[in-house]
Amino acid sequence: MIKRIIMIVSLFLAANIISGCAAAPIVPVLGVSYQGYTFWKGRESTRYYASNLETTYGAVKRSCEQLKLETIIQNPASKDVHSLETKGNHPMQINVMLVEINLTRVVITIDLFGDKQYVDLFYKTIDDNIPKKEVIDNTLGRSSYASSPQK
Repeated sequence: MIKRIIMIVSLFLAANIISGCAAAPIVPVLGVSYQGYTFWKGRESTRYYASNLETTYGAVKRSCEQLKLETIIQNPASKDVHSLETKGNHPMQINVMLVEINLTRVVITIDLFGDKQYVDLFYKTIDDNIPKKEVIDNTLGRSSYASSPQK
């Protein structure tokens, strides 16, 4: 009986993950293995970053400046969520949320689904603005720069 229940639950989870319905809620459990992937649900897209809240929020603000987006900061007193709203040709609602200590989630809500390509460009700009971490090679005594994982 227990094997049957486990098998049914496993099949249910596998069917949901394959269809893309259950992938986003289990991401915090899996950690940063989903960094670089964008999850879409209607008008809302989600991407996870392996950095702290302030680093990711700074990258989002620099991306807005580089793309020349007029931004309005919403709810500036919040400690776990930073919210921005962009105006102009591509209006978006951007929320940067703390998931864990070094794991953040960027959620972008757009008005029209036709702006999906612009959101992908925005995420690429954020990826470019996340600071590179310096990795020190102990065997050779040299330092090199490792970039964040790409898709």
